[in-house]
Amino acid sequence: NAYQDTVQYPTSAYGYGPGYQNGEVGEQEGDSWMGGASFAVTKEINVYASVSKTFKFNSGVRSGADEYSARAVYESALNHGGGSYVYKGQTINSVQGAIDAHNALGAFTPINNEEGKNIEFGAKITTADNKIVGTVSFFRGERVDERIDDGARQSNAEEPHNSSTTLFGVGTVGYNTRNFRWRTTNLKNRIEGAEAEVVWTPMRNYQAVINGSWLWTAKTVYDLTRPAPGSDKYAALSAASKIASDIYYGARIENVPEYRLNLFNKYTFTDGPVRGASIGFGMRYSSETVISRSVDWNPLAGGAQSGDFLVFDVTASYPWEIAGYKIKSSFGIFNATDKVYMEGRNVTSPARNFLLTNTVSF
Repeated sequence: NAYQDTVQYPTSAYGYGPGYQNGEVGEQEGDSWMGGASFAVTKEINVYASVSKTFKFNSGVRSGADEYSARAVYESALNHGGGSYVYKGQTINSVQGAIDAHNALGAFTPINNEEGKNIEFGAKITTADNKIVGTVSFFRGERVDERIDDGARQSNAEEPHNSSTTLFGVGTVGYNTRNFRWRTTNLKNRIEGAEAEVVWTPMRNYQAVINGSWLWTAKTVYDLTRPAPGSDKYAALSAASKIASDIYYGARIENVPEYRLNLFNKYTFTDGPVRGASIGFGMRYSSETVISRSVDWNPLAGGAQSGDFLVFDVTASYPWEIAGYKIKSSFGIFNATDKVYMEGRNVTSPARNFLLTNTVSF
């Protein structure tokens, strides 16, 4: 219990933190599951459907600080106020009173885990000679309770402990700084689309793989930290805040292109001096992707976006032998046309680049 007497046991001398000294061990639990069914319509066509639930741990509490770490802030406010201070209309005259007042607002409530629900149905097709194998699927993926900052809640108007120059003395703990980083999980994101892939093998030494997707939905369904257009809270926003909300709900989720298409071909020589050698050609296409749903990058008014590229790759390999060792040399030229593009965010992807590898088999 050294944290209760930091004068006799100063943290700088004893090297402990309030959370560590308290010695509490927390537990988190989450569950995931999946179920599905398939049905062979014919020998060549199989239809299926599946549903799954996933989770991701969200650590911490809503205010970003546990009650033991927050004690120094409360003590500083009490000392500056001569033994008491007013917090959101309530007089606080003890550390425990401050903890209780904060706890009543959910400050020390653990953050919910992020959860996902995925639904998919589709069909798999295989020709009798196995020269064509294909899959087409339709899906919806939803994510709820992603941990995000609650900007309104942690503003000094809603959290008087933050950025305060009156609750604390100059230079003391808590003075004019953000003491509590409030977070929330009240939002849902949804992505819907279709994906198809075909593997074509017309002859033993040639194969082509084509896959593409159309994600017609990539949006935030709701986010309680941002009033949605048409709501009462939205109507009360300033003009600037309405624009920000329009962008957030009107633009696609970041880094999710609407269309993707990939193609790769490989041919292997079976005769002559180049027997065993192979050549390949690939193509990658992506439609535009949103970098940020913010006023600075406004995708609804011509703001910069990534994606919108068509890139080509070329590969070649050749097997050879030396001193009884089998070696396979592979050479690739990626982004062969040296296109300047951004695959995600606002950082350019690699320019034309070369890769040479040699694999030795014993």
